[in-house]
Amino acid sequence: MSRSSIESLKIRAKLLQKSKKKSGKEIQLKDALQIVAKARGFESWRELNANFEETDLFNPAHWSAQWKVWYNTVDEARTNLKASEFLLPYHKQFFICDVHYIQALGISPEDSDLNAIGNDWTIPQNKNAWERVVQKIREAQKTK
Repeated sequence: MSRSSIESLKIRAKLLQKSKKKSGKEIQLKDALQIVAKARGFESWRELNANFEETDLFNPAHWSAQWKVWYNTVDEARTNLKASEFLLPYHKQFFICDVHYIQALGISPEDSDLNAIGNDWTIPQNKNAWERVVQKIREAQKTK
């Protein structure tokens, strides 16, 4: 997981908490985290954290933006998705990449789990295969 993404949001929550305290309206850190999550479009801090943890696997901080094409909406991305490409989520955005990007994540193009989930990773066709692919990516990133 990209610690910088989550850590940055935690810092924002702490600053919000301090700001509220200065204005005489103390709030707990968990409430500040909830406000930050809702401002980012998530229902809860837990949902935001889970989303960031998973999608940060797909876009490591040190990787070049040249490998992928970014979209603000999943509908726009799906419109531009070709059969030989992959649509991946990243926080509240989406990107399309090719098989070489998937290989760099640690997944072989011949991996049966890759075929089972399909090329739209926002709605995997097979949940068990999806979980195995995510685990394989986690393991591959540990070795890098």
